[in-house]
Amino acid sequence: MKAFAYDAVMTPLGWLGLNAARRNLVRGLSGEVLEVGTGTGLALPGYPDTVTSVTAIDVDDEALARARQRRPDARLLSASVESLPFPDASFDAVVSSLVFCSVEAPARALAEVFRVLRPGGALRMLEHVRAPGPALATVQYLLTPAWMRMTGGCRLDRETFSLVEHAGFEVEQRVQRFQGIGELIIARRPRA
Repeated sequence: MKAFAYDAVMTPLGWLGLNAARRNLVRGLSGEVLEVGTGTGLALPGYPDTVTSVTAIDVDDEALARARQRRPDARLLSASVESLPFPDASFDAVVSSLVFCSVEAPARALAEVFRVLRPGGALRMLEHVRAPGPALATVQYLLTPAWMRMTGGCRLDRETFSLVEHAGFEVEQRVQRFQGIGELIIARRPRA
């Protein structure tokens, strides 16, 4: 989806609570933060003053240009979350907001996130996921092929929570909303 079209779709969702959810996602973070799949940078203005630096990546250069307008002091890079160009243990926190639905190899991406997080570092995710109920999950499954073509790869039926657990993160909080299709995941890389 083109950057301007993405912003047009996200604007009304922001008014309906997505902007507040993004601000809550980053509340309380500090130190050096990596935002993966930043897109047009809708979450970038919400980082608290306790965050000393924000590095944001995306694979879409047009989206990154729009993100730069939202947070000129952020370090923006064209990169994939599946192959992060950073040394091990580089960041105090990693943030994703509506990203892992579109990642081609999410297990590999989460392994990369785990690698670049410092021991004890925070993973904060706001994602739409596969519904826990069978009726809605079936609808998502049936709609996903067409939805992927329309949105450039977004999968409506991804089971992100189990991927986070399997990647070795310690989950501290999981909040499901909207009949389970919206999910907040707060996790940490174990210290040892």
